[in-house]
Amino acid sequence: MRALLTILILWSTTAVAQDDLLMTIRKNIGEVFKTESVCLDMFAAFEKADISSDNLLLGYKGAVELGMARHDGNVFKKMSFFGDGKDNLEKSIKNDPNSIELRFLRLTIQANLPAFLGYGGEKEADKAFVLANLDTAPSEEFKTRVKNFIKHAEEQGKL
Repeated sequence: MRALLTILILWSTTAVAQDDLLMTIRKNIGEVFKTESVCLDMFAAFEKADISSDNLLLGYKGAVELGMARHDGNVFKKMSFFGDGKDNLEKSIKNDPNSIELRFLRLTIQANLPAFLGYGGEKEADKAFVLANLDTAPSEEFKTRVKNFIKHAEEQGKL
């Protein structure tokens, strides 16, 4: 009985920590690519967290690693962060290809990366998927963010 209680307590604290991390990364994902200190803070949070059972957090971890590639000055570290981030984001989408949030995350990243990096092949498919499934979006705020992003990206010639 004591072992079962211990397991339940550990599971519930892990679930709360994962929920907090998800709320924080959703709030800060745009700043991860703009502000180095935010990116470093989010990277440290992911390094401390056990996200092995949360596919959505794996995708966001990949995005943060891609952000680290942007901010790190060492070209070899940039390449390593880029590769790890891309792999984690792709793995999360492979695990849940119907996640509008993950597909939108990849769309925003691919639309803003330089073409020479060669990571932009899913932009049109992700855009079509996200627009076709917008009614399943997790919130009205998310729907608005999607619409605004796509509108601005199209105006800038990124999509």
